[in-house]
Amino acid sequence: MTTAAIDIVILGRPYKVACPAGQEVALQRAADTLNERIRSFKQSGKAGSNEQVAIMLALNVCHDLELEKDKNYQYAESMDRRIKLLQQTIEEALANKLG
Repeated sequence: MTTAAIDIVILGRPYKVACPAGQEVALQRAADTLNERIRSFKQSGKAGSNEQVAIMLALNVCHDLELEKDKNYQYAESMDRRIKLLQQTIEEALANKLG
């Protein structure tokens, strides 16, 4: 897989970051989102050192990810139930038609 290097700025510091080719825009959006979260967090008055900000934001991102995983799991379970119900309905309709 080919990679591309892009320049991003986090906490006012430039970084050159490698990412899979074609994902540069998504990585730049992620950097923009992180900078916005940093700005919001610092404005809330909860900010301490950059390390504390980074740890709290990482925890928030991980928490958001876990919530999304839970939602995806629940959605998959719901779809599985619906598919099974549709299969059952189709089987019953076929059985009635053939029987």
